[in-house]
Formats: sequence, C-alpha cells, structure tokens
Amino acid sequence: MHLVSETYPSNEKILILADFSDRNWDAIQFAMNYLYKANSEICIVQTWQRPNFGSSMVRDLSPYLQENTENELEGLKRKLLSHYSLSADQIHLLPFEGDLNTFFKSKLYTNKNWQVVMALNEDGYRVYENPKIIEVIDKVGHPLYILSGLQGTKFIADGFVLSNTNIPSQSILKALSNITAQNKILFQVCVNSLKQSQQTIEKSKRIYEDNCRNARLLFLELGTSTGQQEFNDFAKEKGTRVMIFDQNRYRKFSRGLKSYLDTWLVRSKGIIIGNY
Repeated sequence: MHLVSETYPSNEKILILADFSDRNWDAIQFAMNYLYKANSEICIVQTWQRPNFGSSMVRDLSPYLQENTENELEGLKRKLLSHYSLSADQIHLLPFEGDLNTFFKSKLYTNKNWQVVMALNEDGYRVYENPKIIEVIDKVGHPLYILSGLQGTKFIADGFVLSNTNIPSQSILKALSNITAQNKILFQVCVNSLKQSQQTIEKSKRIYEDNCRNARLLFLELGTSTGQQEFNDFAKEKGTRVMIFDQNRYRKFSRGLKSYLDTWLVRSKGIIIGNY
C-alpha cells in the first residue's frame, strides 16, 4: 500500500531562497521536478541589505543593490516561464531588504504553508560549518530541502531526511515518492525513537519504505539526539545530494562557539558574506 494522502493543502506554496549564483536554477528545477503540483505558486525571495557603514558614497549604493536584486529575480522569472508551462500569475518575486532571519519573521513568510528550497555553492564540511545554513534549518519551520553539489545536473545520488515525529508530513512523503521514482538513491532517514515502542518505530520505518521506490534506506534511530550530529556526519561528504528537514517550529541546532565567534567577527566589521 502506498501511504500518501491524495489530498494536499491547496494553499501550499513553494519558496525558493535565492542568492546571486547559478545555483538558483538548480533550486527551481528541483522544485518543479519534485514539489510542483498543478497551480502551485512559486515564490522567489532574494534579500539585499542597505550598507550602514563606510562613506556616504558606499551608503548611496542602496538603489543599485535593490535594482540588481530586482533584475536578478526578473531574470529567473523569465527563465522559469520559458522552460515550464506556467502562467506569470503563479510566480511571485520577493526582493526583501534585510537578512533571511528578518524575512522569516515578516508577514511575507509567517502564517503561510510553504515548502522551502535552497541550493548551495558549497558542499562537504563547508555545509555544516556554515552558521547561516544552520540558522536557516532552525528558522524555516516548514518542510525544507537543501541541495548541494548539483551544479546544473538533475541527478541526485544520495539524501538525508530528518523528521522529529513518528509520522512524516504528507508534503515530505510526496516529495520522497517523486524523488525516488526518478533516482536510484540512498537515503539516510532519521527516525524518532525517544520513548517510542519498537512497534511504533517499525511502523514509522514502513511508512518511509512504502513511499520510497527505487531507494535504499538506512534508518538511524535518534534516541535523545536532535539529529544535528547525524546531519553533520552526512554533510561532511561530497556529492549530488538533497537534505530534507520536515516541518518543525521547535528545532534547535547548535552553531557552536566557533560559529558564534565567526558570526560576531563578521558582523562587527559590517561585512556580509552571501545571503546564507
């Protein structure tokens, strides 16, 4: 039996976290191939920040930064419309002044039903050591898909899934079904085992097995773990990979002392490195 509900929230939206890189198109292709349903809305957000340091000439760059952000988003919209059968009304561009943390607290993001996709330039150890990526994992709350190593290819070699509940969301199950139908993939699946009977744990595993065709599944029972160490171990390796985090408004990964010091040093100098 294929345990996927045939109904999904009609107001579900796909959110692409964009930056000024070629990886934006990887995120869009992933969303269209595995998450898109008829009439889904595609929202693309790209943040920009007004310089608040340096000479007045540097601060006066704000209009150009905003214009560049808007132009980048318009280019992605044109490319999306040229490659997929969508109406322009289904695509919403969100140039946002501020950082992603501020965006996640804004009315544009809150109280909506999102599936969130981001694609990274980096892979291997640089993924889990990047405090901005850990911050995104903490703040999103909705189903989150992080891609690394794709660089223009649609093939996914392996994946990681973290859900802190016994039964994963229907959004995640449908995405897994679509991904594994098109890729022979190894998925490491973190299963909630804290204070759960063995019968409940095995039922959770069967749900994944019934929704992951063509996939090899390696189950990791979390116990008291938050899943962060399991994610760190997975993210160290390179390859074409997807990391999936099910909806969880209370997830809290530790960025560690080194990451906090790195973040403080960068911010204290008024420097912003990327959007993540």
